[in-house]
Amino acid sequence: MSFELGINYWPRSSAMYMWEDFDIGEVREDLTRIADMGFEVVRMFTRTKDFLPNPSTVDSTMVSRLVDVVAAAGDAGLMVVPTVIILNMSGSIWWPAWMLDANGNPRDIFSDPAMLRAQALLAQTIARALAGNPALRGFDLANEIDDAQFPKSRAAASGWASTLASTIRTAAPGVQIRLGMHLPSLTTDNNVRVDDIATIADEDVMHTYPLYSDFARTPLDPELAPFSLALTAGLSGAGRRPLMQEFGACTAAAGSPGRMITDDFLGELKPQYLASEDEQAAYYEAVLERLLRTGAAGAYAWCYADYVPRLFDRPPLATAVRERTFGLVRADGTEKPAADVFRRFSERRIEGALVQGAVPRVLDVSADEYYRTPAEHFGRLYSKWVAQRTS
Repeated sequence: MSFELGINYWPRSSAMYMWEDFDIGEVREDLTRIADMGFEVVRMFTRTKDFLPNPSTVDSTMVSRLVDVVAAAGDAGLMVVPTVIILNMSGSIWWPAWMLDANGNPRDIFSDPAMLRAQALLAQTIARALAGNPALRGFDLANEIDDAQFPKSRAAASGWASTLASTIRTAAPGVQIRLGMHLPSLTTDNNVRVDDIATIADEDVMHTYPLYSDFARTPLDPELAPFSLALTAGLSGAGRRPLMQEFGACTAAAGSPGRMITDDFLGELKPQYLASEDEQAAYYEAVLERLLRTGAAGAYAWCYADYVPRLFDRPPLATAVRERTFGLVRADGTEKPAADVFRRFSERRIEGALVQGAVPRVLDVSADEYYRTPAEHFGRLYSKWVAQRTS
């Protein structure tokens, strides 16, 4: 089995404004460096407000830019996973104006027929534009969609995912489908259940950050990611190796020690930890080794680069300070120590020196029983996991 190395990507100079402030030259340079670091796959994000300016129109200029980016990735020897519906991203919810009602409240993206048709149109258009492209790794339906809006029921969430997945499969036959899920799908009853999505998607994925979890022992707890991935595999029940699609740590300034800050998290002030750059590298190394032993299909770093200071007065970076410095590359283009962690890991992979373990069985109840009290079960099972690995 191979272990896939991927990275999540926004450019240093434009961050989430990539598509409106488009610079294909910068993108090409970044993709070349990403390949040099040893990555195989780049996960990208088609921000909905850019690509779907109204419910019946997909912006052809944006789609053309996406096609150019995928071509550039292919030229660099990389593959791409476009994430189709992007409302929640990096500490902000990016609602297109037409998705809001007269009072400024979001309409139901999961059940409103007009909202579903619009999202399906976007998925269909992007899938058709990229169908058959050899650099296309697959499609991610959305990014942590429950942070943007909480689906009213399991059926609503599953119906939404099924609609998008079937639309993409019709437009681009044979592609792999996944849904970017995060820890709330393991720790809360958010109606986006792992077992439900597993019947729709072709891959099981998870996003895990100790920084955001009350279950983490420290902000750089190296066991949380492998445990959450093993639990994802158990809840899925599909018998396939799960993928860690996002993991990482934000950093303090180069040469500075790690420190705690108070930061905005989707409108709520929370303590957050800015690691030293050496701590970030050590965290990545520790988690990569544990994911390998846990039988992961692969791991995608969050993320490629820090963002330039001129973006710090714009959302989300104006308030979400931690989001400024999750990169393997600093805002000035120089590399942090973590970049070499991935280079070394990639070299071992190329040499055939990686030993991939079997996915351990951690779930000891049915999925239905687990989701009756997910936080209780997560805490119980994680305590057991840690005890077994530290005894």
